[in-house]
Amino acid sequence: MFLNTTSNEKIYESIAAVLATDVQNIREYIAAKAIEIVDNYYDEYSIGNLDLSGLKSACQCEKIGVVEDLVISHITPRQNIRSVLEEGIHTLPHALVNKTSLSEYLFKLGFEFEFIDNHVIMKRYGHEVDVKKLNFSNLLMRLGGKGSLNDFNVNGYLFVDKFRINNCQGWLGSPEFLKSLSNAFADNSIANKYADKCKNYLVSFKVPIRKIDIECFDANISDDVKSELLVKYCINALSFSVAGKSAALDMYNPIIFLKRDYDVPSEDIEKIYYLEYQNSTLIPRELVME
Repeated sequence: MFLNTTSNEKIYESIAAVLATDVQNIREYIAAKAIEIVDNYYDEYSIGNLDLSGLKSACQCEKIGVVEDLVISHITPRQNIRSVLEEGIHTLPHALVNKTSLSEYLFKLGFEFEFIDNHVIMKRYGHEVDVKKLNFSNLLMRLGGKGSLNDFNVNGYLFVDKFRINNCQGWLGSPEFLKSLSNAFADNSIANKYADKCKNYLVSFKVPIRKIDIECFDANISDDVKSELLVKYCINALSFSVAGKSAALDMYNPIIFLKRDYDVPSEDIEKIYYLEYQNSTLIPRELVME
């Protein structure tokens, strides 16, 4: 089953399919329960407490179906849409080692990279760089190796929604890796010159459920458990929409982590949005892909 989260209508259709029921049954349940659900303000720590027994009873569904693929959305700074459609979205080692707009930019600054034994080796002007001798940054964590988290993976949001700038600042302007390099070399131009040529895009793409982890949940949970959590988040999101987001706080939009070895191929991209600034938020506006 395919969980499409690019619009409320797609979410209704997807949840109906997962519960083997009609969309109208989902609409009626949300209409009746929206305020109650919104008032609980479920987040990454409490979403498991959202009770689906009433929904399953209303839909005469004994067991929630397993989601096979879902859509998540990732913010990426790019010079143009074409680079997104040609390159897809890479894990950090592949973005640095393969021919990408990021690696070509860094090559012009004297940087080259190799990926050996789950560790990124960084060279500048032909000489290997000892990251420990640079200014404080998170490069050791990002480049992998002993004592690091091998933090290579692509992160994204479950829903296309407005984003508070303060919550996603690290993903705006230029890639986080360039900001880390700027800090390490005390040279802001490394990140800023790239940012000057870029726009921030929100890219929605399809990914197999076996290739994701959900924020605040163990990476080893089963696809059944993942599917139930995703359904709960969708019910929560639809409730906020029906309630007009009348609660004092916005809907919680969980972060989805792709597995560390997974690149998103361009053919799995569903939609691309530009991000419009409004006060302290970013509003996605869909672009037409030709």
